[in-house]
Amino acid sequence: MTATTVPTRLNLGGQKGDHPRLPGWHVVDLRDGADTQADIATDTLPYADGSIDVVFTSHTLEHVPIDRLEFVLSEIRRVLKPDGLLRVLVPDMALALDAYLNSDIGYFRSVDLTYHDPSTPIGGLIRSFAHSVSSVGNGHVNSFTEQSLTWWLDRAGFEQIERSKFNKSTDEELRTPGFDRSPELSLIIEARAPSVDGAAP
Repeated sequence: MTATTVPTRLNLGGQKGDHPRLPGWHVVDLRDGADTQADIATDTLPYADGSIDVVFTSHTLEHVPIDRLEFVLSEIRRVLKPDGLLRVLVPDMALALDAYLNSDIGYFRSVDLTYHDPSTPIGGLIRSFAHSVSSVGNGHVNSFTEQSLTWWLDRAGFEQIERSKFNKSTDEELRTPGFDRSPELSLIIEARAPSVDGAAP
């Protein structure tokens, strides 16, 4: 990373798909081609404390093992500037539970997820929605509802934790087409780093 490419905004896990490549952004991902190739579940983010304005992560935290989630969120909080913004999209387990209780197998057939076996009955599909490690390593190992994700963010020291809507970020640049994806299955939360940085939670 050179001085001319120091980012102020991070897209964690953004190498998959065609996210916008806008000035000031760096993609952090395991995949080749990322601006910073790293495993956010194990690697410290290579950015200074309080140096980042915005962190965006879409359909990535469900791939982080539960015992590493606190580390990931603490790293995000560490690199964010005071009052810096975090926008998170994850599959909404509440939607999957509603579909299961209503025997809506069509919901599971319609969403873009990695199922262990798409031909299984609805009980197998909801299991894969929550946990579906695949041979290529891109399955889910975690799941969230609004309540549980809010709890994790609060525990990590974030403030102003609020549910958001598709393409309705408080940050104008994050309303650019291509950031938010999969409105049919996404839980979207925005939160802020403390306005005055204090001790770690």
